[in-house]
Amino acid sequence: MASTPATIGLTQPSIIKYLYASAVLLHAADTYIFYTGSTILFPNRVPFLESALARYFCRNSGNLVLPFALNAWFLRDYHIRKTHVGRVVGSCFLLYHIATLGLISWSSFFSGGAEYDFANVWGILGLHAGWAGVAAWGLLFA
Repeated sequence: MASTPATIGLTQPSIIKYLYASAVLLHAADTYIFYTGSTILFPNRVPFLESALARYFCRNSGNLVLPFALNAWFLRDYHIRKTHVGRVVGSCFLLYHIATLGLISWSSFFSGGAEYDFANVWGILGLHAGWAGVAAWGLLFA
């Protein structure tokens, strides 16, 4: 019989459960935004979505982000630091959000304006930084 979090007596910190729950909710919204090209994220919607390639990659992001968040949600009961599954999920979660911070920062600030500028960029960066920070805390200290 495989050991589960309940059978080995480990309890996930509540903040980590909230982290995964908020990720599922917001990434579900992201999937909608990426599929529709909503002005919530893309203020200059028309020029951006004129390219079939841009629409394809935008929708592909929607395809990728929700299953990733659902995976974290379904495995949320595995302790983030004290179980192998929890460390893998937490590490992937942390890596994804650090990479997203880098991509959005590059696109918005460091490319000299040549890349696309997202609406609400500071809110998006703050959210991903918060998620990355909580995941790092969980992996190191939970």
